[in-house]
Amino acid sequence: MSRIFAPILLALSLIPGLKAAEQQLALAAPFTDNAILQRESAVPVWGFDRPGTKVTVQFAGQTKTAIADKHGDWMVKLNPLKVSRTERNLVVKNSRGEAITLKGVLVGEVWFSSGQSNMVWTAGKSMCNQLARDLASAKEEVLIREININTVSALYPQKRATSDEGWKKANAASGFSALSLSFAHELYKELDVPIGILLSAHSNTRIEAFTQREAIEAHPKLNGDKDLIHDADPLTAQGRKSYERYYGELKSWQDAAGKAMELGGRVPARPKLPGIAGMWRGPSQFFNGKIAPVVPYAIRGAIW
Repeated sequence: MSRIFAPILLALSLIPGLKAAEQQLALAAPFTDNAILQRESAVPVWGFDRPGTKVTVQFAGQTKTAIADKHGDWMVKLNPLKVSRTERNLVVKNSRGEAITLKGVLVGEVWFSSGQSNMVWTAGKSMCNQLARDLASAKEEVLIREININTVSALYPQKRATSDEGWKKANAASGFSALSLSFAHELYKELDVPIGILLSAHSNTRIEAFTQREAIEAHPKLNGDKDLIHDADPLTAQGRKSYERYYGELKSWQDAAGKAMELGGRVPARPKLPGIAGMWRGPSQFFNGKIAPVVPYAIRGAIW
């Protein structure tokens, strides 16, 4: 196998949609128990199943159906929903008899929250500590909830993501993003509707890591970041040249390292992978891994 063909095969295997990864009914990451859906807007509900499978979604008196495409992806859109402070079930079924029931679903306002250290900082360790304690001890549940999307770094936009705890209620507010909680609480007081925060943030990270590749490529002052992306992508001519150079450097390093070990000398530093392939917080990597998988979720707006 040629040195260039190998990374191309790897890249193809990483592009979402080239195959149905999980051959069973599943929902996208933002859909868990206790979710809050956006009011007064069409609400996409999506997930995964075997290609050709019929999937039915039921919520708030609506029934919507879709057929999983050749990649195993499906999506329905619920008609605009009215505010609901009453917990209801959202039921997803497929034509094989499998079913998923999300419990405790509300309808209100949803905001996407992203950023780095300041957004990750939790309420329990901030000046919002007292607010978090007050919400947790309230006699009646304060309808503010948050879901935190796990961090994944990726070369290409992903379809699947995870959240360790799913949607958390206000009794766990000490673990919420402090800035997000403060913002959500002000909205809650003003609007008197359920408020959901979809959090996708990571400490010590440049904004370029959260930026879509196409936006970076189009920006005249981000050519350096664009080069880092293209150097790592073996589907581009620039990337193929970068990997050819890298494999040449790797072969030379292997020879030099072997000789150094034989002579008891110091092994030289291994060459770095091209561009963002050798990075974790590189341009577009967090967008690909932890924003792209949740982009269709209906929201009112975003804060950074």
